[in-house]
Amino acid sequence: MTALLLLLVFAAFAALMFARVVPALLAVPAMAILVAIVVRLPLGHLLNDVIAAGSIRLAPAYIAVFAGAMMGRVMMHTGIAEEIIKRAAEFGGDRPMIVAAGLMIVTAALFTSLTGLGAIIMVGSLVLPIMMTLGVPRKLSAVLFLMAFATGFIFNIALWRLYREVLQIAPASNLPPAVPKFAAGLLLVTCVAVIIHTLIAFRRARGMSFWTVAAREDLTQRSGGRRVPVISFFTPFVPLVLYVGFHWSELPAFLGGALFGVLTTEPRLGVRRLAASAIRGVEDGAPAVILLIGIGMLLNALTLPAVKASLAPIVTALPLSSPAAYVLSFGLLSPLALYRGPLNPFGVGIGVYSIIFATGTLPASALLAAIMSVVQVQNVCDPTNTHNVWVATFTGVPVAQITRAALLTMMGVCFGGLLLGASMFLR
Repeated sequence: MTALLLLLVFAAFAALMFARVVPALLAVPAMAILVAIVVRLPLGHLLNDVIAAGSIRLAPAYIAVFAGAMMGRVMMHTGIAEEIIKRAAEFGGDRPMIVAAGLMIVTAALFTSLTGLGAIIMVGSLVLPIMMTLGVPRKLSAVLFLMAFATGFIFNIALWRLYREVLQIAPASNLPPAVPKFAAGLLLVTCVAVIIHTLIAFRRARGMSFWTVAAREDLTQRSGGRRVPVISFFTPFVPLVLYVGFHWSELPAFLGGALFGVLTTEPRLGVRRLAASAIRGVEDGAPAVILLIGIGMLLNALTLPAVKASLAPIVTALPLSSPAAYVLSFGLLSPLALYRGPLNPFGVGIGVYSIIFATGTLPASALLAAIMSVVQVQNVCDPTNTHNVWVATFTGVPVAQITRAALLTMMGVCFGGLLLGASMFLR
């Protein structure tokens, strides 16, 4: 009976989020409280163990999000991100495919460090008009931009910290080598899929009518004619190098990237830039952190002994342990990551993944590979993502059309990542 009630709680909130009646920021902590109530947790334990302790459970991830958002603001304030984008557009000339490819590479590189809707708006406001001006159809521009964003986000170390905290993958020690190794493989799979999608889409786009926003020369014109030094173009990669190569933690890695950015562009304004970026970074990261607070509460609720005992028979019955079942199950069900569904780690899915982890149904590394693969579908295709909604609005394309255009390609990416994960972690 308890297991049925818990499943009904998940289903009810999934429906509410799907219908956009309740946002995930409220639905996730509400689920945590209801789960505790269903298993009759005493009020004192609910307040202390679920709400209070849960709200700080993912604290290292909060710091990583804020630090990443701060560095993103440094790249915006100093003009580094804008200059990289405009250089890429100039390099491509008037060849739409070359320009699109260059802008996608740049977008992917930027989002290895950038986080938040503010970064999406800043980069998208530059990249999307240039693409559309040169004849790339609106829907294709939107899809390619989101695919490039998702490609770079594979290596976003703030997101890695969240995964490590949830799955307890060496949270207090150096990053296990298997994580960047798998990420590199997933990156390769994603790049191949995106290239194939782009080539097919460009071939089909011939003869279509295009929407011109402005002249490319106007879009790539610089304010005051200022150019940042070429060495500053390495700023997005500094945190990744420090984190993976030198085993720095997220905060000093992002601070190192921010310092590199200001010292190579405006060293005399360095203190002012860092202070302003820190303040705006808190604003940019706040929505993600509020969601993470709710996720922490739900994680604590789902690890209560009574909850694990109720759901363990259901989860352990899932056919996930064999490599074939692992690939087919997560691959075919990957669309359930849409609309904050049961495989979305930023919605109801955090409950599913945490129960799978708590019951030992899969090794933590294999579950990490599954989450990272499924998130590729969610990042590009989920119509409830704020970045999807903004891109759709900016390009004038219904958000559902973006989902339909990208879903099969991103499911292919998910299958590729799952095959890689099975070969690495389920031998």
